[in-house]
Amino acid sequence: MSQTDPTELLAAVQAFLRQQVLPQLEGFDAYTTRVAANSLSIVSRELRGRDAISVLDAAAGARWLQDGSSDNPARAISLALRERSLAPDADLQAWLRERTLRQMAIDNPRYSGFRLGCERWPELAAAAGLSAPEAKR
Repeated sequence: MSQTDPTELLAAVQAFLRQQVLPQLEGFDAYTTRVAANSLSIVSRELRGRDAISVLDAAAGARWLQDGSSDNPARAISLALRERSLAPDADLQAWLRERTLRQMAIDNPRYSGFRLGCERWPELAAAAGLSAPEAKR
């Protein structure tokens, strides 16, 4: 069995698409190849970040859900907030912010909202090991 890290494989395929395939394409084919390469980046970030989100969600579920046994604590907490059976407090807001920052780091770390969130809550971003890349202007 191979000891190659899945994120390394994704990076290799992404590099191949961007460096070898994309320069030979035009129009819609070039566009879809860029979309494919970007999708591989998202999958790679998901592989790196999903465990941290799962741990964060499990802790939140244990803290704010009555039985703590939900398969999807984030959804259960969201529903509890919507139904007003859970009152938001400072700790819950901090969890929501950290979870949102972590999810944005996976989905699109160049998103301006992610950058602004890291600037607005630097202690939260630092504690989560997150930082926004420099915005291209």
